[in-house]
Amino acid sequence: MSFFDTDRWNEIWQTIARNRKRSIMTALGVFWGIFMLTVMLGAGMGLGRLFRAQLGDMSTNTLLMQPEQTGIPYKGMPKNRWWRMDNEDVEAVKKQPEVLYASAVFWGDEVHCSYREHKGDYSLMGYTPDYQKINPQKILHGRFINEVDMVQKRKVCVIGTQIAKDLFPGEQDPTGKVIKMNNAYFRVIGVLRKQSTAMSFSDVENTAVVPISLAQQMYGGGNRIHMLAVAGRDDTPSKEVEKACREAVFARHIISPDDEKAVWTMATAEMFDKVMGLFRGIAWLTWFVGLGTLLAGIVGVSNIMLVLVKERTQEIGIRRALGAPPRAIISQILSESFVLAFIAGVLGLTAAVGLLSVVDSIYYQAVTVAQDGFEISWMISFGTGIAALAILVAGSLLAGVIPATRALRIKAVDAIREE
Repeated sequence: MSFFDTDRWNEIWQTIARNRKRSIMTALGVFWGIFMLTVMLGAGMGLGRLFRAQLGDMSTNTLLMQPEQTGIPYKGMPKNRWWRMDNEDVEAVKKQPEVLYASAVFWGDEVHCSYREHKGDYSLMGYTPDYQKINPQKILHGRFINEVDMVQKRKVCVIGTQIAKDLFPGEQDPTGKVIKMNNAYFRVIGVLRKQSTAMSFSDVENTAVVPISLAQQMYGGGNRIHMLAVAGRDDTPSKEVEKACREAVFARHIISPDDEKAVWTMATAEMFDKVMGLFRGIAWLTWFVGLGTLLAGIVGVSNIMLVLVKERTQEIGIRRALGAPPRAIISQILSESFVLAFIAGVLGLTAAVGLLSVVDSIYYQAVTVAQDGFEISWMISFGTGIAALAILVAGSLLAGVIPATRALRIKAVDAIREE
């Protein structure tokens, strides 16, 4: 029996169309199964891409340290002692072989910024140059803080895109302009756009960044810092990075190496592993639920084919009596189940991809309007689409196995006798 035999396909179509309502209801099961599987996979992949986009180019082996009260007396020092980190802690941490970059973080108060008649209130942060390497943000214009700015305590600032829009409406590049920040004047050297939110201590779009040495001088902080941000080497476990940093800092402040309460820490590697583990679990659950729904549709196709085989007992028996080989009988039944399941499945897959495409377009437009979102895709990957098609083909053929087996068991004499 040729694949391109038109009589064969006409017969298949007539068999399926003989009871249209039953065939349509059965096909809906396959349609809904592949539709739900594809949509859930697209949603899961989109959420995973969104999380990775929020990380941006941030080092996945980052450690944050903030001083707390000590919990253990050590070398004559009492417990419950408050202590402060300083600039020397940054230098001590940088010397550790496990550390790639280290940066100090200093929180300033809300500042009033103005340029001519335009003004607004924004956050102020003090960083060292290495912070841009630890948690990179998109530099639209100009540059970030450098070492010369630090040493000379230059009155320069890097502003977020919202500040640029508010103070310099209609201007593409405000670098080089001088703005008033409270009662002092600062030259704009760069414009930042949010690229990562996982380790941002303020809204990047509404923040002015100055050299930390200048921020310390502005607020009378001496050489004190509020937090230490560290990027460990990629081949070094986060626990080893944390241990090395703790020992370097604790040695300078006479704190017990075993004191777990003396410093608050957060390792992004652990957070990243937990979140990615959650997404892997969601992916497995999606496949499990989606395949279960698809299997229910395939079982429905198998059931209707069993009914069709029962109704065509005499026809199959006559074919057997006329010398039709088992291969021809099996091919006919499998072809009918394949056509029913495949058409419904392709329609379901097409509808799901179309829905994801609409969601993708709506999300892209929302990001374009907001101008500060993450441009990600909610579409399934090509490999996932091929896998879904492969499952569909396998399932459609599987749906005809039991009916085909039953058809082969029909004896010609018994079939002709049946009324």
